[in-house]
Amino acid sequence: MIKLPPDITFVIQVVSFLIFWQVMKRLLFAPVQSALEARAARMSGESARAEALHAEARAQAAEVEAALDDVRRQSVRQAEEIRGRSEEQERELLHRSRTDVLALLERERAVTRSQVEAARGRLRAETERLAGQVVGKVLGRMA
Repeated sequence: MIKLPPDITFVIQVVSFLIFWQVMKRLLFAPVQSALEARAARMSGESARAEALHAEARAQAAEVEAALDDVRRQSVRQAEEIRGRSEEQERELLHRSRTDVLALLERERAVTRSQVEAARGRLRAETERLAGQVVGKVLGRMA
């Protein structure tokens, strides 16, 4: 039961608690509280630094991506230029080859025509000679 007014043990307990509280406050609570505050300050500083580094990394990544896009565009443009030059060189080469082949074909046709005409001339002479021999044999004399 609760007695009113409380006896001396209650007062001793209250005083003991207040003394214990003050001792704990100075020896434990204050150092722990200051350590927690210092840790929170460090963490907020580190967090801000980490966010700044993250923002810097994002900015650098954007710069790198922009530079890569620029290099890609330049590469595509250069590839198109090279392809265009290659196609033009191919057209020139084909035109020269076609011209050379046509000239060679015409020369060979001329050589073949002259050889055919020479062979025909020899064959005509041979034909006339053979025809003369045949007529001579048939008629019994040289024609």
